[in-house]
Amino acid sequence: MMPTVNLVEGVLAMGRRYQEVGRHRDAVTVFTRLSHFRYLPAEAAEETQSRLAEIHLKRRRYKQARRHLTAALRYQPDNVRYHYLLATALGAEEGGDLPLACEHYRRALELDPGHVKCRADYGHLLLRLGQTEEGLALLREAADQAPEDIEVLNKLVKGLRLSGRSDEARSVLHRAMFRNARSPRFRKLWNEFRFQQARRRRNSERKQQAENESGDEQPMVLPFVRVVNETSQTSDCPTILLREDSAASARSLRLHRRGEQRNVQ
Repeated sequence: MMPTVNLVEGVLAMGRRYQEVGRHRDAVTVFTRLSHFRYLPAEAAEETQSRLAEIHLKRRRYKQARRHLTAALRYQPDNVRYHYLLATALGAEEGGDLPLACEHYRRALELDPGHVKCRADYGHLLLRLGQTEEGLALLREAADQAPEDIEVLNKLVKGLRLSGRSDEARSVLHRAMFRNARSPRFRKLWNEFRFQQARRRRNSERKQQAENESGDEQPMVLPFVRVVNETSQTSDCPTILLREDSAASARSLRLHRRGEQRNVQ
């Protein structure tokens, strides 16, 4: 039996309300039931899959999100948002399919070159893959496109710092602070950068100091004990073990001198 348009729209409206107020578990239940309808209009089926993907992404259930986004792309292969979200889901987990995530980022940028967040996330992913120059270039472009976007700026600064380009990161933050002098968010980012640099410098100084101290230490010479068999004794007597070190030698010398003095007397 084919569901009526009013029924489908009513169920969709219920799922939307649950999602808007944050009742994600109820929203998933409603949309999942709706996706199981045998005959569902293409537009309703697409919205159902995309909303399920959004909820699973928010709950960090990336495997389920990827499955629903792949289904949504079957209805709209050129949807920028679906490509971007799928790339995000693919690159969110360790061991994810990062090359495939790059493909979806590139496709999203082909469809919408002005997608700043997509450009920044793509650059960050390239840094993870070890493509430093390409990743930083994309991050710089994204920061130039949206100089007021604190999240994009933060990703650029982090990428520069991790790439060993702290001086450039400092210059980027100086320019941003000049443009947004009264913004507490930009001030917070600047203070965090200064704190990280100070901590890194302090750790480096401590490490260098520890290396210097370990290099200046001289090897410690411990007193040794030499065990000597007294060969002058007969075989019937037990072997006597003599301790010969600095203290024992000094004591033997004193006893020897006292013996000589007695003989003289």
